[in-house]
Amino acid sequence: MSRIVTREQYFESALGVLAEAGFTGLTIGLMCKEFGVTSGSFYHHFGNWPGFVDSLLDYWESRQVSILRDAEFGSGTPESDIESLRKLTLDLHHEAEAAIRAWGANSERVREVQNRVDEARRKTVYKAMLRVVGDRTEAKVLASLGMSILVGYQQLAGEGASTPLSKLLGEYLQLVYSHAPTAQRV
Repeated sequence: MSRIVTREQYFESALGVLAEAGFTGLTIGLMCKEFGVTSGSFYHHFGNWPGFVDSLLDYWESRQVSILRDAEFGSGTPESDIESLRKLTLDLHHEAEAAIRAWGANSERVREVQNRVDEARRKTVYKAMLRVVGDRTEAKVLASLGMSILVGYQQLAGEGASTPLSKLLGEYLQLVYSHAPTAQRV
């Protein structure tokens, strides 16, 4: 009996390969071998390599945007938004994202998608910061700092960064709340 592999299984496999081997290690052969299928299965779903890359990027971007949308930021307290952002950040597939960032340095298409995901995240962080600090300029700076922590951590984690992300986020949140009006400080 032949095995049927879904598009989503290929995408999840690709994210795992990106995390382990980087974008240069991502190949049709490696994914097909993992599933025990021929390359015909791959070509049936995607037509060719560029078709797969486009589909993978669409899948990843859609998932990242839906994660932000499903969190329903702004429906609770500013503190609950900040806690949701912290949890979402900790739960990201950082190794795969670091590989996507490296891939983006070599591919305009990948870079465009990464930039859109980063922009959606930046806007979400900005809105959360604004709810805490109440000042647009301050919120913009804090959102940029938060994104810098995320991107920097992803880049350094592959090189054996020793400070856990949870610790970095804890320090960041202390800074954020230090900018909140006195009545709102946690």
